[in-house]
Amino acid sequence: MRLAAGLNNDNHLSAEAMERGWQCLRLFAERLQDIPQPQIRVVATATLRLAVNAGEFIAKAQTILGCPVQVISGEEEARLIYQGVAHTTGGADQRLVVDIGGASTELVTGTGAQTTSLFSLSMGCVTWLERYFSDRNLAQENFDDAEKAARDVLRPVADELRFHGWKVCVGASGTVQALQEIMMAQGMDERITLAKLQQLKQRAIQCGRLEELEIEGLTLERALVFPSGLAILIAIFTELNIQSMTLAGGALREGWCMGCCIWR
Repeated sequence: MRLAAGLNNDNHLSAEAMERGWQCLRLFAERLQDIPQPQIRVVATATLRLAVNAGEFIAKAQTILGCPVQVISGEEEARLIYQGVAHTTGGADQRLVVDIGGASTELVTGTGAQTTSLFSLSMGCVTWLERYFSDRNLAQENFDDAEKAARDVLRPVADELRFHGWKVCVGASGTVQALQEIMMAQGMDERITLAKLQQLKQRAIQCGRLEELEIEGLTLERALVFPSGLAILIAIFTELNIQSMTLAGGALREGWCMGCCIWR
Protein backbone atom coordinates (compact mmCIF):
# COMPACT_ATOMS: atom_id res chain seq x y z
CA MET A 1 0.00 0.00 0.00
CA ARG A 2 3.10 2.26 0.25
CA LEU A 3 1.72 4.04 3.31
CA ALA A 4 4.94 6.03 3.76
CA ALA A 5 4.20 7.95 0.55
CA GLY A 6 1.49 9.75 2.51
CA LEU A 7 3.88 11.29 5.06
CA ASN A 8 4.55 15.02 4.63
CA ASN A 9 7.53 16.99 5.96
CA ASP A 10 5.86 17.18 9.38
CA ASN A 11 5.28 13.40 9.41
CA HIS A 12 1.54 13.87 9.09
CA LEU A 13 -0.09 10.96 7.28
CA SER A 14 -2.49 12.16 4.58
CA ALA A 15 -6.17 11.24 4.52
CA GLU A 16 -5.67 9.67 1.09
CA ALA A 17 -2.88 7.40 2.34
CA MET A 18 -4.90 6.35 5.38
CA GLU A 19 -7.92 5.50 3.24
CA ARG A 20 -5.67 3.49 0.92
CA GLY A 21 -4.33 1.62 3.93
CA TRP A 22 -7.77 0.99 5.40
CA GLN A 23 -9.03 -0.34 2.07
CA CYS A 24 -6.12 -2.78 1.95
CA LEU A 25 -6.91 -3.91 5.50
CA ARG A 26 -10.55 -4.51 4.55
CA LEU A 27 -9.28 -7.08 2.04
CA PHE A 28 -7.20 -8.70 4.78
CA ALA A 29 -10.23 -8.71 7.09
CA GLU A 30 -12.21 -10.70 4.53
CA ARG A 31 -9.47 -13.32 4.39
CA LEU A 32 -9.18 -13.46 8.18
CA GLN A 33 -12.88 -13.74 9.04
CA ASP A 34 -12.77 -17.53 9.62
CA ILE A 35 -9.60 -17.44 11.74
CA PRO A 36 -10.04 -17.19 15.55
CA GLN A 37 -9.01 -13.77 16.82
CA PRO A 38 -6.49 -15.15 19.37
CA GLN A 39 -4.55 -16.64 16.44
CA ILE A 40 -4.15 -13.29 14.67
CA ARG A 41 -1.28 -10.87 15.31
CA VAL A 42 -0.97 -7.50 13.59
CA VAL A 43 2.19 -5.40 13.77
CA ALA A 44 2.99 -1.99 12.31
CA THR A 45 6.45 -0.65 11.57
CA ALA A 46 8.28 2.51 10.48
CA THR A 47 5.53 4.61 8.91
CA LEU A 48 3.31 4.36 11.98
CA ARG A 49 6.29 4.93 14.25
CA LEU A 50 6.85 8.22 12.43
CA ALA A 51 3.31 9.45 11.78
CA VAL A 52 2.14 12.05 14.30
CA ASN A 53 -1.46 11.03 13.61
CA ALA A 54 -0.78 7.29 13.75
CA GLY A 55 -3.41 6.90 16.47
CA GLU A 56 -6.18 7.86 14.06
CA PHE A 57 -5.07 5.28 11.52
CA ILE A 58 -4.58 2.55 14.12
CA ALA A 59 -7.98 3.10 15.77
CA LYS A 60 -9.85 2.52 12.52
CA ALA A 61 -7.50 -0.29 11.50
CA GLN A 62 -8.33 -2.14 14.72
CA THR A 63 -12.05 -1.70 14.07
CA ILE A 64 -11.68 -3.06 10.55
CA LEU A 65 -9.59 -6.05 11.61
CA GLY A 66 -11.29 -6.70 14.92
CA CYS A 67 -7.99 -7.13 16.75
CA PRO A 68 -5.21 -5.00 18.23
CA VAL A 69 -2.49 -3.41 16.10
CA GLN A 70 0.91 -3.30 17.79
CA VAL A 71 3.45 -0.70 16.67
CA ILE A 72 6.86 -2.25 17.23
CA SER A 73 10.12 -0.34 17.76
CA GLY A 74 12.82 -0.17 15.13
CA GLU A 75 15.09 -2.30 17.30
CA GLU A 76 12.40 -4.96 17.70
CA GLU A 77 11.74 -4.90 13.95
CA ALA A 78 15.44 -5.44 13.26
CA ARG A 79 15.59 -8.31 15.77
CA LEU A 80 12.55 -10.04 14.28
CA ILE A 81 13.89 -9.65 10.74
CA TYR A 82 17.14 -11.29 11.79
CA GLN A 83 15.29 -14.17 13.47
CA GLY A 84 13.20 -14.66 10.34
CA VAL A 85 16.36 -14.89 8.26
CA ALA A 86 18.16 -17.13 10.77
CA HIS A 87 15.33 -19.66 10.94
CA THR A 88 14.73 -19.84 7.18
CA THR A 89 18.31 -19.59 5.92
CA GLY A 90 20.11 -21.84 8.41
CA GLY A 91 23.83 -22.13 9.03
CA ALA A 92 25.99 -20.76 11.83
CA ASP A 93 28.10 -18.33 9.79
CA GLN A 94 28.55 -14.73 10.82
CA ARG A 95 26.04 -12.82 8.73
CA LEU A 96 24.90 -9.32 7.91
CA VAL A 97 21.18 -8.98 7.23
CA VAL A 98 19.86 -6.01 5.25
CA ASP A 99 16.16 -5.17 4.90
CA ILE A 100 15.11 -2.05 2.96
CA GLY A 101 11.52 -1.21 3.83
CA GLY A 102 9.26 1.65 2.81
CA ALA A 103 10.34 4.09 5.54
CA SER A 104 13.19 2.33 7.35
CA THR A 105 16.18 0.12 6.64
CA GLU A 106 17.30 -2.52 9.11
CA LEU A 107 20.90 -3.77 9.33
CA VAL A 108 21.77 -6.59 11.72
CA THR A 109 24.89 -8.65 12.36
CA GLY A 110 24.86 -11.99 14.13
CA THR A 111 26.00 -15.57 14.28
CA GLY A 112 23.44 -18.34 13.98
CA ALA A 113 20.31 -17.12 15.80
CA GLN A 114 22.19 -14.65 18.03
CA THR A 115 22.42 -10.98 17.06
CA THR A 116 25.59 -8.98 17.78
CA SER A 117 24.43 -5.54 16.59
CA LEU A 118 21.19 -4.21 15.20
CA PHE A 119 20.09 -0.90 13.74
CA SER A 120 16.92 0.56 12.26
CA LEU A 121 17.68 3.60 10.12
CA SER A 122 15.25 6.28 8.95
CA MET A 123 15.46 5.71 5.21
CA GLY A 124 13.38 3.55 2.93
CA CYS A 125 12.50 3.03 -0.70
CA VAL A 126 9.22 4.98 -0.43
CA THR A 127 10.57 7.95 1.56
CA TRP A 128 13.66 8.12 -0.73
CA LEU A 129 11.36 8.01 -3.76
CA GLU A 130 9.47 11.05 -2.46
CA ARG A 131 12.66 12.94 -1.53
CA TYR A 132 15.04 12.23 -4.39
CA PHE A 133 12.92 11.03 -7.31
CA SER A 134 9.82 13.19 -6.79
CA ASP A 135 10.36 14.78 -10.23
CA ARG A 136 10.22 11.22 -11.65
CA ASN A 137 13.56 11.80 -13.41
CA LEU A 138 16.06 8.94 -13.45
CA ALA A 139 19.12 11.13 -13.83
CA GLN A 140 22.64 10.71 -12.48
CA GLU A 141 21.99 13.68 -10.20
CA ASN A 142 18.95 12.01 -8.64
CA PHE A 143 20.93 8.86 -7.90
CA ASP A 144 23.93 10.83 -6.61
CA ASP A 145 21.76 12.77 -4.16
CA ALA A 146 19.92 9.64 -3.00
CA GLU A 147 23.14 7.67 -2.52
CA LYS A 148 24.90 10.49 -0.67
CA ALA A 149 21.96 10.91 1.70
CA ALA A 150 21.86 7.16 2.35
CA ARG A 151 25.59 7.05 3.07
CA ASP A 152 25.19 9.96 5.49
CA VAL A 153 22.55 7.95 7.37
CA LEU A 154 24.72 4.82 7.34
CA ARG A 155 28.01 6.41 8.40
CA PRO A 156 27.29 6.67 12.17
CA VAL A 157 26.63 2.91 12.45
CA ALA A 158 29.09 1.58 9.88
CA ASP A 159 32.03 1.16 12.27
CA GLU A 160 30.08 -1.01 14.71
CA LEU A 161 28.71 -3.19 11.92
CA ARG A 162 32.21 -3.66 10.50
CA PHE A 163 33.59 -4.35 14.00
CA HIS A 164 31.26 -7.32 14.47
CA GLY A 165 31.89 -8.42 10.90
CA TRP A 166 30.24 -11.01 8.65
CA LYS A 167 31.15 -13.83 6.31
CA VAL A 168 27.89 -13.78 4.36
CA CYS A 169 25.50 -10.95 3.54
CA VAL A 170 21.78 -11.60 3.12
CA GLY A 171 19.11 -9.27 1.77
CA ALA A 172 15.53 -9.59 2.99
CA SER A 173 13.65 -6.86 1.13
CA GLY A 174 11.50 -6.29 -1.94
CA THR A 175 14.41 -4.49 -3.57
CA VAL A 176 16.61 -7.58 -3.24
CA GLN A 177 13.74 -9.81 -4.42
CA ALA A 178 13.35 -7.57 -7.49
CA LEU A 179 17.08 -7.77 -8.19
CA GLN A 180 17.04 -11.56 -8.05
CA GLU A 181 14.04 -11.67 -10.41
CA ILE A 182 15.90 -9.41 -12.85
CA MET A 183 19.05 -11.54 -12.74
CA MET A 184 17.10 -14.77 -13.20
CA ALA A 185 15.19 -13.31 -16.16
CA GLN A 186 18.47 -12.25 -17.76
CA GLY A 187 20.23 -15.57 -17.11
CA MET A 188 22.71 -14.06 -14.68
CA ASP A 189 24.32 -15.44 -11.53
CA GLU A 190 21.89 -14.72 -8.65
CA ARG A 191 24.60 -13.23 -6.41
CA ILE A 192 24.19 -9.47 -6.10
CA THR A 193 27.39 -7.43 -6.49
CA LEU A 194 28.15 -3.72 -6.64
CA ALA A 195 29.12 -4.07 -10.31
CA LYS A 196 25.67 -5.48 -11.13
CA LEU A 197 23.96 -2.73 -9.14
CA GLN A 198 25.91 -0.08 -11.04
CA GLN A 199 24.97 -1.69 -14.36
CA LEU A 200 21.29 -1.60 -13.42
CA LYS A 201 21.60 2.03 -12.35
CA GLN A 202 23.02 2.95 -15.75
CA ARG A 203 20.15 1.08 -17.42
CA ALA A 204 17.65 3.05 -15.31
CA ILE A 205 19.36 6.33 -16.22
CA GLN A 206 19.11 5.39 -19.91
CA CYS A 207 15.34 4.99 -19.47
CA GLY A 208 15.18 8.62 -18.34
CA ARG A 209 11.96 8.70 -16.34
CA LEU A 210 10.18 6.49 -13.83
CA GLU A 211 7.17 5.89 -16.05
CA GLU A 212 9.51 4.73 -18.84
CA LEU A 213 11.58 2.37 -16.67
CA GLU A 214 11.89 -0.98 -18.41
CA ILE A 215 14.34 -3.63 -17.26
CA GLU A 216 13.92 -7.27 -18.24
CA GLY A 217 12.62 -9.12 -15.19
CA LEU A 218 11.40 -6.02 -13.32
CA THR A 219 7.67 -6.24 -12.63
CA LEU A 220 5.34 -3.25 -12.84
CA GLU A 221 4.41 -3.43 -9.16
CA ARG A 222 8.07 -3.15 -8.13
CA ALA A 223 9.15 -0.57 -10.72
CA LEU A 224 8.04 2.59 -8.88
CA VAL A 225 10.27 2.10 -5.84
CA PHE A 226 13.05 0.17 -7.58
CA PRO A 227 15.35 3.15 -8.34
CA SER A 228 15.15 4.52 -4.78
CA GLY A 229 15.74 1.07 -3.29
CA LEU A 230 18.61 0.56 -5.72
CA ALA A 231 20.24 3.84 -4.64
CA ILE A 232 20.02 2.83 -0.97
CA LEU A 233 21.47 -0.60 -1.69
CA ILE A 234 24.37 0.89 -3.69
CA ALA A 235 25.10 3.16 -0.71
CA ILE A 236 25.07 0.18 1.67
CA PHE A 237 27.39 -1.85 -0.56
CA THR A 238 29.76 1.10 -0.92
CA GLU A 239 29.80 2.27 2.71
CA LEU A 240 30.18 -1.24 4.16
CA ASN A 241 32.37 -2.62 1.36
CA ILE A 242 30.03 -5.58 0.78
CA GLN A 243 31.39 -8.07 -1.75
CA SER A 244 28.17 -9.94 -2.52
CA MET A 245 24.63 -10.52 -1.24
CA THR A 246 22.07 -13.30 -1.59
CA LEU A 247 18.31 -13.31 -1.04
CA ALA A 248 16.98 -14.43 2.35
CA GLY A 249 14.26 -17.02 2.74
CA GLY A 250 12.33 -15.03 5.36
CA ALA A 251 12.19 -11.76 7.29
CA LEU A 252 9.86 -9.95 9.72
CA ARG A 253 6.81 -12.16 9.19
CA GLU A 254 8.77 -15.38 9.73
CA GLY A 255 10.59 -13.91 12.73
CA TRP A 256 7.29 -12.90 14.32
CA CYS A 257 5.79 -16.35 13.69
CA MET A 258 8.83 -18.03 15.24
CA GLY A 259 8.48 -15.77 18.27
CA CYS A 260 4.80 -16.67 18.65
CA CYS A 261 5.65 -20.38 18.57
CA ILE A 262 8.35 -19.93 21.22
CA TRP A 263 6.13 -17.76 23.46
CA ARG A 264 3.37 -20.37 23.37
